[in-house]
Amino acid sequence: MIDNIELLRDSFRRSKKRYTYVIDAIVILPDHMHMIITPQNPKDYSKIIALIKRSFTYGLDAQTKYESKFNLSASSYRRNLSGVWQKRFYEHIIRDENDYAKILDYIYTNPIKHGLVENIEDWKYSSFSRVFSPENTVKTKHEQQKNFKSS
Repeated sequence: MIDNIELLRDSFRRSKKRYTYVIDAIVILPDHMHMIITPQNPKDYSKIIALIKRSFTYGLDAQTKYESKFNLSASSYRRNLSGVWQKRFYEHIIRDENDYAKILDYIYTNPIKHGLVENIEDWKYSSFSRVFSPENTVKTKHEQQKNFKSS
């Protein structure tokens, strides 16, 4: 994924044109990603993820035109799609601040867990430095939700 980071960013931009959501935290790893998003409409969650995945996959296929056909479903093979993503994604509803902190820790320490860096702030495909910098202008989750309710 990091080899195609601009394509992934474009996929997120495309999804943000269609759906209103905030990326609270994100880490992109070479072969997967973790994120916390807050959609304005919780019913849009699966649609947001599907659009990101679809946009990235079609873009990647358009760029490469030679993706391996191994490990693809018959449907994906017929539609000439690459096997970039897991079939499903794991959704977790964050129950409280402790839950939020645990998931945030899991997300931001993932590059360390995979041996990619020794310090969280060294992984450049992460929102960690942006979110936790002194100049941070990113709103807290609660401020984001307040804004959604008033719009």
